[in-house]
Amino acid sequence: MKLFNFFKKKEPSDEPVSNPPELLAVKLFFIEEPKITDEKIRESLKKQFKEIEFPDPEDDARQYFFNDYKVQYQDGEIPAQGIILTPETVGMEFEELETAFQQNGDWEEAETVVKNCNHEILLTDLMSRGLDYKLRLECFQKFVASVVEVLNPAAIWMSNSQRIIKTEVYLEHLSTHGFQDLYCFLNTRLFNIQNSNGEMIMDTLGLHSLSLPDFEIKFKGFDPSTIAGLLFNYGNYIYENGVIIENGNTIQGIEKDQKWKCYFRESLVEPKRIVIEVETERK
Repeated sequence: MKLFNFFKKKEPSDEPVSNPPELLAVKLFFIEEPKITDEKIRESLKKQFKEIEFPDPEDDARQYFFNDYKVQYQDGEIPAQGIILTPETVGMEFEELETAFQQNGDWEEAETVVKNCNHEILLTDLMSRGLDYKLRLECFQKFVASVVEVLNPAAIWMSNSQRIIKTEVYLEHLSTHGFQDLYCFLNTRLFNIQNSNGEMIMDTLGLHSLSLPDFEIKFKGFDPSTIAGLLFNYGNYIYENGVIIENGNTIQGIEKDQKWKCYFRESLVEPKRIVIEVETERK
């Protein structure tokens, strides 16, 4: 699908076109305290990784070395790693999830399900930021899916995209589309602008954690669900092809012959990051 129309760059800009890669993090939520069986998790991981090392677990942390995914440094190679962290205290704080509750339209019961949970486990990557971003996501999602398959949480929170997802939806989607699929790590969010006579902002969230720009659009008079679909397609295009757009290039709008200009800017909404701002024809 050709989305971009590459004209000569019209406006010079010193804005960076990428974001620094961030830690990839996922939280698993449980109603009852999960029983972590190391042998079952190891067997699940072995299904996805050909070469993997299992250091001795600690009371609240388990670390895994994925030798299939090595990062090259000046002094040698280091394998990408995954960590399971279990908090020492029982109970959960929901403050960091408020944005996810408000922007999780594809699972309306997410807030109710999560607030019935009393236990959580954190999964993160480590030493993997130097990987190609697709391989990094592939490695991390193999790790997460392997743990999720064993522990079967009530809900999964993708910290980087602020999405809350059903376990069965997550596993089914990866099984169908593969571990490089961006679905769970790309969210579209909608914000109303006060005193703007109906103007709204919509953005994507998640690409920034992979060192790519997200998208942001300020609009009025368009159907938000249509804009959300466009932004999701734009995000997938950048993910598949890399940052091949420049300031002043145009992107296909809602209509076939509709062209909207793109500029690299700092985002209007949190978290602050570099986005591709899409300027529509309709004001």
